[in-house]
Amino acid sequence: MNDPVLSFAVPETAPMKKAHVIVLGNEKGGSGKTTSGMHLIISLLRLGFSVGSMDIDSRQRSLSRYLENRRQTMLKENVPLPQPQHVVVQKSPFGVVSEAEEDERERFVRALARIAGVNDFVVIDSPGNDTHLSRVAHAYADTVITPINDSFVDLDVLATVDGQTMKIIKPSIYSEMVWEQKLARAKRDGGSIEWIVMRNRLSNIDAKNKRFMTQATQELSRRIGFRVAPGFSERVIFREMFLQGLTVLDIMETTGGGSLSLSHIAARQEVRDLLKTLRIKAIDDHIARAREDEEDKESAEAPAAPVLTESTAATETTPAAGPRLTQDAPVEMAS
Repeated sequence: MNDPVLSFAVPETAPMKKAHVIVLGNEKGGSGKTTSGMHLIISLLRLGFSVGSMDIDSRQRSLSRYLENRRQTMLKENVPLPQPQHVVVQKSPFGVVSEAEEDERERFVRALARIAGVNDFVVIDSPGNDTHLSRVAHAYADTVITPINDSFVDLDVLATVDGQTMKIIKPSIYSEMVWEQKLARAKRDGGSIEWIVMRNRLSNIDAKNKRFMTQATQELSRRIGFRVAPGFSERVIFREMFLQGLTVLDIMETTGGGSLSLSHIAARQEVRDLLKTLRIKAIDDHIARAREDEEDKESAEAPAAPVLTESTAATETTPAAGPRLTQDAPVEMAS
């Protein structure tokens, strides 16, 4: 049995923590799992948390390639960037299904135990199809984030919808799987899983499709038991940074606010909104402190107001000398 691929060394005697495990899951590709996961990882790191990351899609390895591109940027540009402690869990080579599933469960649990024991958060990127590893990862999550594109096609990931009446017929296979893993988690350790559906590629136009998606996801959230979160809009900057392994937060940090477009600023706010949606107190506290630090920095960099002395104050407040009327002064009348 091979060990999972580890890109870092964790001491066996490291003090154990109870990391919060976040799984990015969706059985449909192209929904933005890796992009969302990467921005989540870097935002947590920049807030001061220790973060482990896990890639259980050993074939595609999108998150691993994103992080490798980031490492190359650090080397070529000689710039320090925060990095997570990363793990790749390989698919089992065994041909017998029962043996392969047991092998993959052992690989996953062993890898998770190592990084969860030394980090505050673990973020797991899963494949865009149904695999045994993906089901196991969902069962060990504290939070599951399911990014979906804001379209009828992606809604099928959550439920079957009647094309004529637009009524929800039944939950999808993926929704049923998440529910099954919730039960497995409760049975294993009494824990619960918070499920968040993240609507990505939102249009700024109030279209009929957008209104229906809002109505449908809200109804599903009540029936199936998830919370709906606004995700990332259709922005080129979210896609163009993959080759450099960068995120919006890296751009904002390295430029110091200079030469930024409104799109950068809006994208950063979308990332912050995602963090708030998690409703994790430790994250909310760190965000509040970070905001206070930003305000203090802006106050320190603001130009100082001129200091008024008695002489300057008198000069500025005394009106210029000119003809004045008094009771004793004669008043000249026009004839």
